[in-house]
Amino acid sequence: MKKIKDFFRFKEFRKTKIIIVVVLALEILAGGYLLTYAQQFIDSFLDTSRVANTWNVEVDTANGEVKLAQRSCDNSVWFCDMTWRCSGLMGDGNGLLVKRTTEGSQQWKIWNNDCDTPQCGIDGGQGDNLVVDNTIDFSAYYPARQACKAVGARLPTTGELSCIYTYRGSFGNAAYGYFWTSTEYNSSSAYYSQYGGMYPTGKQTSYTVLCVRGW
Repeated sequence: MKKIKDFFRFKEFRKTKIIIVVVLALEILAGGYLLTYAQQFIDSFLDTSRVANTWNVEVDTANGEVKLAQRSCDNSVWFCDMTWRCSGLMGDGNGLLVKRTTEGSQQWKIWNNDCDTPQCGIDGGQGDNLVVDNTIDFSAYYPARQACKAVGARLPTTGELSCIYTYRGSFGNAAYGYFWTSTEYNSSSAYYSQYGGMYPTGKQTSYTVLCVRGW
């Protein structure tokens, strides 16, 4: 009887050892994956290409920090107290910050042809918008968008510019006239605002540039 008990005790001990080994192996494997993902997460904070060059983000690569900047607004340059009046429609803020002065008269594009990535969201001429990202180079072909980039801003969409025109009294009569939007119509045309109405015209046409920021 004692031999039988010892036999079963030995089997239980052997099973226990197997279980312990399996558990330890799983913990080591899981730990390796966790360490890998943790390192990737940490590395992402050192990679400035992962952070859009928006005006409300600071990247300190020396210390490996990415943080929201203290947002400030110069009321002599922007309609700072009117950010609630119109909604931002490009994902860079819920509100819209409108510049007090325009950037002169500019072409939408120097040629009447497609707006492709990375300057537009989609290749071809199908009614998308010039992108928000100011890390993109617009200087060669997109004068109006480049003018807004130079002041840390972007062109408004048709919807945003329509709102600015509707409430133009709150924006110093802004958008009263002929103004470019960021919205492409087709390969050769983009939308401009004519006293609040939205119409397509050739991209090589020069119209006034009013710049905005999401807020």
